[in-house]
This record gives sequence, structure tokens and C-alpha cells, in this order.
Amino acid sequence: MTIEAMDHLQIQYLLGQYGHLLDAEDWSTFATLFTPDAVLDYTGVRAPKVMHGIDEIVEYFQKANHPSAHHVTNIVVQEVEGEVRVHSKFIVPFTRAGHTPLRWYGGDYLDVVVKTEDGWRFAKKSCRARWQLTYADDEVPAHRQTF
Repeated sequence: MTIEAMDHLQIQYLLGQYGHLLDAEDWSTFATLFTPDAVLDYTGVRAPKVMHGIDEIVEYFQKANHPSAHHVTNIVVQEVEGEVRVHSKFIVPFTRAGHTPLRWYGGDYLDVVVKTEDGWRFAKKSCRARWQLTYADDEVPAHRQTF
């Protein structure tokens, strides 16, 4: 498969929609970003298990402790071993009054996307924490201070 310039733009749009729809908590539209048999592995950011299928993925996000906003950057799209893989960076602020501790958090998204008749969709999505900036005090648990 040749990944054309328009494919790159549409894949970047998919990643942008992911963040915007999470922030809006628009779960019905968010569900359309995934293939029916999609796999979500967020165990790298302390998810309790790997999720399978749209219903399980959406349920996980509905219950999650969301940051104030989701930002995606440094998007690299490549064909590797017959798959279209996307490696990007995320930056999320946990800066609402209810976030304890207040912090900035970042890492990598590692995705496999597929082109469907409805456009590009996530077939596999994983997340891995890489760094954190915590407004430290003595009450911040060690696992929240840094990576």
C-alpha cells in the first residue's frame, strides 16, 4: 500500500478528532474512530487491562480521569510489515481543581490505522507514559513525581 499525501492528512485528522472528541465527551462520535474489533492497550498508563471492541473502549474512556485537554504532536506515519503505523506524542495537563496532584503528563501513542469505506480508523491504539512534571510537595506519591 502506498500512503498518499491525502492519507497523511486524513490520519492526522483522525488523531486530532481523538483528542477533541475525548475533551467534548462525545462518546457516540468518538466510537466511530475505531474499527469494530479495535484493541486499546493503555496498560502503559496504568489502565487495568487491554480493551477489545468499541463498547469496551468507550466504556473505559467514559469512566477515566480525564485531563483538562488532549494534545497530539510529532505525528509520523509509516507502512511497516503491511500495516500503517502511527507514532505520535501526547501532552495532557491535569490542572483542574479536582486533579491531584496537579501535573503535566506526556508520552507516546503507538497506533495501527486502517482505511475503511468511512475513512481511516484505529485498529490498535496504545499509550505509553514517558514524562511528567508535577507541582511537587511532600504529599505527591512517588509514582506521580516523575518517570
